[in-house]
Parts: sequence; structure tokens; C-alpha cells
Amino acid sequence: SQASNLALLVAKMQTNADQVEKDILKSEEMLAVDAENEKKDLPFQHKNEISIKLTEAENLLKDLFLDVDKAKKLKHLQAKEIEKDVIHLHERWLKDCAFYRDIYDQIDDVSLMPRINWGLILNQKQKELNGEEYGPTMVDLEKQIAAHNILHKEIIAYSSQLCVGSAGSKEKYNAFKKQYNNLLDNSKWRRHYLSSLYKYMLGCNHELNFLGEEQEKIKKQDWSDHIVDPPHIRRHYEVRTDVMRNQDLVLISLFFSAVMLFC
Repeated sequence: SQASNLALLVAKMQTNADQVEKDILKSEEMLAVDAENEKKDLPFQHKNEISIKLTEAENLLKDLFLDVDKAKKLKHLQAKEIEKDVIHLHERWLKDCAFYRDIYDQIDDVSLMPRINWGLILNQKQKELNGEEYGPTMVDLEKQIAAHNILHKEIIAYSSQLCVGSAGSKEKYNAFKKQYNNLLDNSKWRRHYLSSLYKYMLGCNHELNFLGEEQEKIKKQDWSDHIVDPPHIRRHYEVRTDVMRNQDLVLISLFFSAVMLFC
């Protein structure tokens, strides 16, 4: 009885798998035709028919996965191979569904989604970027970094909303997408410039603190005839002078790098 049930189950699975493959092949042929129609701005011919084929394949795939589980329980010797074949069919079906959405859903989006005035929004954000300052104080720079982080996150969030439907047409979408990419690049560069300037000003502050500490030490140094070891004092300040000279060179290099970036 179990062998008979298993034979019937395998026959059913084979029939369903053959039908799924036929539906997928037929859908792919019709998708290729309508893809060419889209490129040539011709009306679609097979949208409804493809939808029916893919829906039919989906229902059969559900039955196939259930039947694979039954075959495993009945200890069919080739259950794993059958499962791999079913998974392969499912992956092809998923690719065809994605292709279907790429071709047809953009038209549906245009009629269903609310319009967004992307031109006004993107131009406004670009003006905000162009009008922002750099510094001049450390406190100002920290505020500018925090404000730009918020603005940058807003610009990134637009990516998921910018589509053919919200733009109104494919032509407008392509133009807005190009403008958006330019805006995003400008935002990334401003973030980079702010970070570079912050590092430079931070280094300058450290240098000023260091020089202030050295100045205090010099003021407090006993320069009278009671100095115990004048050569040691001289060597100490020669080393300090070399260190400060090297630090100045590093800061100058950072400064000109920042200037070149801003230019």
C-alpha cells in the first residue's frame, strides 16, 4: 500500500513539475516579447496572460513543496534530488516574477502612487548644501557637522521614495535620478570636507595648548646664574624646538590639503 501511494505521489509530482516548467517557459517567451515592446514604446500584448501563467505555476509549486515533504516521510530514495528540482523551478519562477514587475508594475505605479515635486525638493536641498559655511570656530564646526548629518540622512531616505510612480513618468524619473545622484555626491563631499576641517582644527588646538604649556615652562624657568645644568636645558629646548617644527609642518600640510579640497 505504501509503495502504491508513493508511486501515485511521484506521478503527480512529475505531472505538476512538467506543467510548472511549461508555464515558466511560456511566460519567459511572452515576457521577452513585451520587453521589446517596451523598448520600442509599443503597447504590451501579454500582461494578463503572463499573470495567469505565473499564478498557476505558483499554486502548483505550493503543491509540489507539500508533496516533497510527503515523499520524505515515505522515505523515497530520490526525495532530495526531487526537492532540488522543485527549488530550481521555484527560483526560475521568482526571477520571472521580478522581470514581470520590472516591465509592468512601473506603469501601474504611475497611475496609483501620489506625485512628488522632486524638482522643488532636490533644488531646495542643493541650495541648503551650497549655502552652508565651514567654521570659523570649533563650536560652529561641531554644530555644522551635526546639522549636516541630519540633512544627509534625509537625502539618503529619498532614495526609497524616488521611483517612476512618484516622478510621474519614466523620463522624469531618469532626470530626477540623475539630479538626486549629483545631490547625494555633493552631500558626501561636504561631510568629507567637514571631517577634514575638524581634524585640522583639532590638531591646531592641540598645538596651541602645547605651545601654551611650553611658554609657561619657559616663564617659570630659572634663567639666572644659579642654573645647575645649562647644557642640559639647552638640549632640552633644542629637542622641543625640533618637535614643534615637525608638528608645524604636519599642520601646514593638513591645512593646504583642506584648502585644496574646498577649492
